[in-house]
Amino acid sequence: LKTRYLNKYLGFWTVGGAYMRNDKRYEDQIPEGQSADRWLTLVRQDGLLDQRWRSRIDYTKVSDVDYMRDLETSSLTAQRRTSLLQMASMDYLGDSWLLNLEVEQYQSLADDINDVYKKLPQFTAQYRSSGAPFEIEPILLTQYSNFDADEDVVTGQRIYSEGGAAYPMNWTYGFLKPTVKYRQLNYELSQAEFYTDNSPSTGAAMASLDSGLYFERNMSFAGNDLLQTLEPRLFYMYSAYENQDDQPDFDSAELTFSYNQLFRETRFSGHDRLDDANRLSVGISSQFIDNDNGNKLLSMSIGQIYYFRDRKVRLVPGAPALDDSGSPIAADLTFNPNRHFSLWSNIVWDPYSGNTNSGNVLAGYTLDNGTIFNLGYAYNRPLQANVLQAETEQITASTYLPINQNWRIFGAINYSILDNTSIEEMVGVEYDNCCWSFRLLNLRYYDNSSTAFFPDFSDPNLEKENSTQFQVIFKGMGSFGSRISNILEDMVRGYNEREY
Repeated sequence: LKTRYLNKYLGFWTVGGAYMRNDKRYEDQIPEGQSADRWLTLVRQDGLLDQRWRSRIDYTKVSDVDYMRDLETSSLTAQRRTSLLQMASMDYLGDSWLLNLEVEQYQSLADDINDVYKKLPQFTAQYRSSGAPFEIEPILLTQYSNFDADEDVVTGQRIYSEGGAAYPMNWTYGFLKPTVKYRQLNYELSQAEFYTDNSPSTGAAMASLDSGLYFERNMSFAGNDLLQTLEPRLFYMYSAYENQDDQPDFDSAELTFSYNQLFRETRFSGHDRLDDANRLSVGISSQFIDNDNGNKLLSMSIGQIYYFRDRKVRLVPGAPALDDSGSPIAADLTFNPNRHFSLWSNIVWDPYSGNTNSGNVLAGYTLDNGTIFNLGYAYNRPLQANVLQAETEQITASTYLPINQNWRIFGAINYSILDNTSIEEMVGVEYDNCCWSFRLLNLRYYDNSSTAFFPDFSDPNLEKENSTQFQVIFKGMGSFGSRISNILEDMVRGYNEREY
């Protein structure tokens, strides 16, 4: 059951739930003393009041860790969730200040992962400057977080703050932006038996210089009048080193390397680490734009980071410093020669080892009658430090194909090259007329809900599930059956549900 409500003061609400009394098939799996009743609760809200106050709620809770796998049929993405978000936030959008108050926690659905830290609450205040060029841009930010957990682990309070200034300079031919700031971390820890200090603190100065140039020229290719741009960019950053082995890791992780990370001020997410740096990022981008309609036909970017010293700050205390003299080379490409064909690709290649760390390419073809063809390839080689992930190499293909005015067929497959097996397959048929439509779908996939990481598809104990679903839609009235449209949107890139 799900209902929606819209109010100009309270915003847009979605409230839903499901309940199954005494699930007989689940009785032999539940721990002793736990009810066999199974249920789901969902609340979502998004509101904006007087253009100043913004509220958001995203809360999902289920009765047991197997609920999504057993009973959620709307998409494979939903079935494979390892946790459910439960959060509420309130923002104030002032002329000069952004204020945020939020509470956040997760319900773990993975057998091998306990509940992660809860933010109860977190408050953030950030100064918002005008961003005008050739004016000093103050940098002021402070964030208070109270981390709690159900497990017997270190908990505590954290205050992160930063202050400084930037001076953006923009011209028609380029830009230059120097930035200096000081970052500070303060903790007050509980249950910190493994830490020498219950109130650790760290401060580090940081300076950066971001710069770029704009070049462009008109050209002709295949009878088209094009504008080509060339945008080289340099980003230098220095950040002092401070030993942070006595600090916990509440919400931080090392970011996956990509082209966008070349120009970030930190290699970590969250605020538990102030990374040390003495590096130069070099990147270049180029675009080919159709002068007649402004469409971007081709976009390309490539870049690399050069390190001038080892990076000693690590998430795990005592971990060895990163001593590479340079990062992998990251490149992105987007090709849209017309409104029917699209090609997306990215690659991360390590010139020092000669290995490709990751690579993706996806080609899509669509027609005005709703025809969709997709073909993709993806490769990922995890870092040696991440032993919990496996190397993956996969091919994906999907289609949505109208046969005539009323009948359509659709399907998708995700195939593992390394394991020589299909990971998931979907095939279905749809009938549609003026008044109603009917969909029938068969789905086969591996059940990997027992782990939060990439499963070993060669494991003989890994089960492959089989699901047959149907959906009937009465146009203008409603529908019953499974939400097959969600599965289509999940597995067939470019598919959008039609509104009836």
